[in-house]
Amino acid sequence: MSTPARRVDALGQRATITVANRQRLLRIDTALLKKIASHVLAELGAFNDSLSIVLVNDATIAEFNSQYHHVEGPTDILSFDYEDGNGELIVSVEHAKSQAKRFRSTPSRELALYVVHGILHLHGHDDRTPRQRTRMRTAERRLLAELEKTFTLRKLVG
Repeated sequence: MSTPARRVDALGQRATITVANRQRLLRIDTALLKKIASHVLAELGAFNDSLSIVLVNDATIAEFNSQYHHVEGPTDILSFDYEDGNGELIVSVEHAKSQAKRFRSTPSRELALYVVHGILHLHGHDDRTPRQRTRMRTAERRLLAELEKTFTLRKLVG
């Protein structure tokens, strides 16, 4: 069982983040992942949110993708908005590893990007149209730059 990470704003509000690691491909620093998610939520002013992050492999995320989106095959991340500031991110660590090779990045940066992307979806961003994609990519770049200033992202995957 994981412990929640908490970051408090000036009014005493706090986000609660839990991480469940259900994959064995890569060793993930779940405490750092909680801090990253907490920082992103704070940047968005979402201090009172409750977020669950579940780390899985491609086979597991493909099952969820089929069940909930009727799309066959794995994806990088699935976001589930349960409303009232409650959300869940299902993240494929295996996908992050393969995409890191493809884009000459690192699994750590890909995982951070997926969490940022998922949190943005939970906070009203979308990427269905070119205009929405541009807006979302701009927000992703801004938040990732902030994370890279604040954290040593390469430590996320050990």
